[in-house]
Amino acid sequence: MVLGCIIVYFLYGLLPKQQSFNIGECCYHATIYLQPYDNFTQKEAKSLKVDLDNHLGEILDGAFTVEILPNKTLSDSFLGETKKKYRVDKLIDDLKGNADKHNIYIGLTHRDICRELKNGVVDWGVLGSSISAYHACVVSDHRLKHKRRDLWKVATHEFIHTFYDYPHCPKDSTHCIMKDAKGHADFSNKHDLCGYCKDNI
Repeated sequence: MVLGCIIVYFLYGLLPKQQSFNIGECCYHATIYLQPYDNFTQKEAKSLKVDLDNHLGEILDGAFTVEILPNKTLSDSFLGETKKKYRVDKLIDDLKGNADKHNIYIGLTHRDICRELKNGVVDWGVLGSSISAYHACVVSDHRLKHKRRDLWKVATHEFIHTFYDYPHCPKDSTHCIMKDAKGHADFSNKHDLCGYCKDNI
C-alpha cells in the first residue's frame, strides 16, 4: 500500500504543472490615480474614469485600474510668471510624491495650464504635460473644443507619455492619439493609436 502511494506520488511529480502567471510577468499593469483639483468635480472625475475603463483596454496591451482621489486645492504658488496659468511642472511636482512605475498620477483641472517657456513664449498654454521620470502628468480641458467627449483622449495621450516613456507619434498620423497637438486643441479625429505606435509602444 505504501509502495503504491510512493509510485503514484512519483508519477504525479512527473506530470506537467499548470502554470500560474503573475500579471506583471505577462503584460503591462498599473494603477492610475486621478487627482481632481479645485472645481473639477468628483462626478466629472468618475465620468473620465468610465471613459478610461472603456477605452484603455481596447487601445493598449495591459491591465489598468483607475482610482479617484479626493479633490485638492490649486495653490497660487503653482501659477506661472503671468499669474494667469498654472505651471505643469509645479503641478507634477505636487503629484509625484506617491507615484512610481506602477502607480501613475494624473492631475485634472479646468484651469488653463502652461509650460514655463516654449517658442519664446512665456507660460505657453497646453492641454497636458508629463514627466515620465516622476510617473505623473496633468491634463486640462480648458482649451479643448469638445471637453466631455475628448478629455479621455488627452488623458490617454499623457498617460502613454508617462507610463511608457513614449514620444509623440513618429509618423504624425492624423488619427493617432499620440500625434503632437502642435498648438491645436482639437482631438475630434483622434480615436486610437496608429499601426506604427501600436507596434512600438
